Amino acid sequence: MKLTLTLITVAGGLLPLIAIIWGGQALRRDYRKLVDDLDAIDSVIGAPEGTYESSEAQSAAMYAIRQPAFNMGRLTYTYEWAQRLVWEQAMNDLRGPAWLATTGLVLATVAGTWSIWI
Repeated sequence: MKLTLTLITVAGGLLPLIAIIWGGQALRRDYRKLVDDLDAIDSVIGAPEGTYESSEAQSAAMYAIRQPAFNMGRLTYTYEWAQRLVWEQAMNDLRGPAWLATTGLVLATVAGTWSIWI
């Protein structure tokens, strides 16, 4: 019985911890890809005059890097820029609470397991 309770307590602590780590890694991976794509698109936009034969060729070069979420002329990558800003701020603002939640989960798991064996 003690072994079963110990395993359940450890799983109860590890699963949320794994979810926090997994979510953070997924967000960072998507954010890095977004930043890289937007930087490449900026280099296409800022290319010297005559690099592309036409504005259609320049648009095709941008679309080859990343397909926009929607297309409305000059607003083509507005969604991606807004997403980049929001994710950047979210990662900075949520770092502390994520570490606090992780510490709480570890302490609760250790305390729960310890209380079962005493």
